[in-house]
Amino acid sequence: MSNPDRTQGPGRPGNADPAVQELGLDRDSALPLYAQLKRRLQAIIQTEALPGGRFYSDQEVGAMFGVSRYTVRQAIQELVTQGLLRRVQGQGTFVNTEKFDEIFGPQMDFQNQWEKGGRPLTFSLRSFAILPCPESVAFHLGVSAGLDVLHIERQRRSGDATVSYDYRYIHPDLAGSISEQEATRHSLLDLLSRRVTLSHAQNSIEAVIAGSELGTLLSVPPESAVMVRELIYFCKEGLPVMCGRSYSPGKSVRHTFSVALSSAHFASHPANTLSGTLSTEVSD
Repeated sequence: MSNPDRTQGPGRPGNADPAVQELGLDRDSALPLYAQLKRRLQAIIQTEALPGGRFYSDQEVGAMFGVSRYTVRQAIQELVTQGLLRRVQGQGTFVNTEKFDEIFGPQMDFQNQWEKGGRPLTFSLRSFAILPCPESVAFHLGVSAGLDVLHIERQRRSGDATVSYDYRYIHPDLAGSISEQEATRHSLLDLLSRRVTLSHAQNSIEAVIAGSELGTLLSVPPESAVMVRELIYFCKEGLPVMCGRSYSPGKSVRHTFSVALSSAHFASHPANTLSGTLSTEVSD
């Protein structure tokens, strides 16, 4: 049986970039073809200006390098896993922009936003425990220090890239209602909304220098800028149900939110508004 990956050299269809045509694969190398192809595609991602961020189709890549569709899919899937590319159903493959916009709104469903953007999130649970509420947290949750709260630490990732490191404290009345398995798979905000009716949130955002501890957690150099978001979520009765803090690498996430510019509009939509949009980001 002939090997589908034995075709000779890349043959880029259409308006070929001469530099790309020089990126051949070594059929005699001990390194698998998909791994070689992955390296070549990574070089294209880093050096080519691709209109609209649209990457080559699997068929184009196969023709460029003379390899089978199976080999192409292996290579591209690894680049998707690393966060360099994303697949959008019905649209194709795209190069990931450096920053992702997390849009603040009534639902605040960041998990769904990332998934729709072709960059699904995964959660790595670092701590899940019922602990006495620290005094600083008790103030934000409106409870007495020492009461049992659910403390959660988890890392959000998209592919191999760290999106944020989150610290959360759940109100004593809800502390026993969330399982460890749920916290590993779902948005905490979504889990809370299944138990109480959420009303609004308070968020404050600032930029700080990572330092050694945060740098390790976020996989960035200690001198890098990181975004800090402090948050409190309230139920419809006006009581706080969760508070916490999130740290995000400045190179990965941009927060976009809306503010009311009309006093009449604000009066009718006090919790969440439209009319003007602001974007907050930090850069290294």
